[in-house]
Amino acid sequence: MDHAAEEMRTFWDDRARENAAWYVDTTCDYDHPDMDAFFAVGRKVVAEAFVDAPVRPPGNRLAVEIGPGLGRISLALAEHFERVIGIDISAEMVERARGLVTNPAVSFEVGNGTDLRPLESGRVDFVTTFTVLQHLPSPELIDGYLRDAARVLAPGGILAAQWNNLPHPSAWRARAIWWRLRNRIGGPLKMDARVARPFIGTRLPLDVVTRTLEDAGMTIRATKGLGTLFAWVWAEKTGPVG
Repeated sequence: MDHAAEEMRTFWDDRARENAAWYVDTTCDYDHPDMDAFFAVGRKVVAEAFVDAPVRPPGNRLAVEIGPGLGRISLALAEHFERVIGIDISAEMVERARGLVTNPAVSFEVGNGTDLRPLESGRVDFVTTFTVLQHLPSPELIDGYLRDAARVLAPGGILAAQWNNLPHPSAWRARAIWWRLRNRIGGPLKMDARVARPFIGTRLPLDVVTRTLEDAGMTIRATKGLGTLFAWVWAEKTGPVG
């Protein structure tokens, strides 16, 4: 595992132990998260990414979620697919997801943080990811996941991916620099984990996402929310199986 991926694993394992639901969704109440409301968001995301999406895959055998966290989106996907696999870098998140999601059609696996191995090529109908790519600390890691999503998709399969397409670095990034500077010079500091590199993540312009997907044998069918933190792209596997 490369250094950035190892840093991500440590960060998200620690966050899962601290307060998994809140770090998956910081709109939750930190001390008393409403888990019914938390899981209801999974259906809303699936409605946007799949049910009401501008394009859908021809098959419904297998869906894959990149970075399922506690499994709320994977669980909602099981209403539409025969089988769902969530692959997360954090073993702690996976352990908690397995305890919360008991639907036998849904399984969770610990991944390496760079791709979707050990999934086979050309077998998946639908790949999705939400509030995950935006946290990856380098464009190379995002590139790796997008390319591997293309590899595992069957011909006609669909990727629905949310990512950070803000036109300028976020306020969080500026705040992170300030906190790190204070830490270096010895100022009083209570570190907020949301300013750590594995949370701040990376923004990417659409042309970079487009080049990556097209190079991997995908054709972009639609986008939504460009210029925001919650941009979406839908792409179809039209090239050879990787």
